[in-house]
Amino acid sequence: MFRHFVLALLVLCAGCVGLERSYPDKHYFVLEAGANTSPSDSSANETLQVSSIRVSPRYAERSFVYRTSEAGYESDFYNQFLVSPAALITEEVRKGLTGSQVFKYVISASNPLQPSYVLEGTVNALYGDFRNANSPRAVLEMEFFLTSEIPAKPGILMQKRYAKSLPLTGRTPEALVKGWNEALEEILTSLVTDLKATALKDSG
Repeated sequence: MFRHFVLALLVLCAGCVGLERSYPDKHYFVLEAGANTSPSDSSANETLQVSSIRVSPRYAERSFVYRTSEAGYESDFYNQFLVSPAALITEEVRKGLTGSQVFKYVISASNPLQPSYVLEGTVNALYGDFRNANSPRAVLEMEFFLTSEIPAKPGILMQKRYAKSLPLTGRTPEALVKGWNEALEEILTSLVTDLKATALKDSG
């Protein structure tokens, strides 16, 4: 009798395990902008502080967001960023600006160095656009403000908005992340060009 009870319990447990494995696995992704910005020939000696990038509450969570109609959006529980998109994009912006060498130092807000300039950024849009089934796109829109912390000439030096909507190679999370990475690369390339022009103008 006891043997039959044990066997029944094992069958029940095996059934439970099988049921749990029937759910889709969650997948995690990061954003990585390639080194698409060539080192600048600027002789700038200033320090740039890159503040943490803010992300619109619509897209601030780790789950991917898809636009399915003019007013319809969906959140994907099974495909997510490894950490918050704000943290990922902030890291890539700092890395890109460090590699560009427009400024001597690129630091975070926690660094005790006194910055010459402060760059603040906001992500206004970050989603997969699937309104057209035959033409999915990766959408990324960012806005930046550059302010001078130099006592002799404080104030806003630059305000720029960059919007990218790039076609995807497929309707998969991997293709969407690749599209976001390409969009971020293009935005960083434009940002470096604009920052260099602004910094040279300000120092002139």
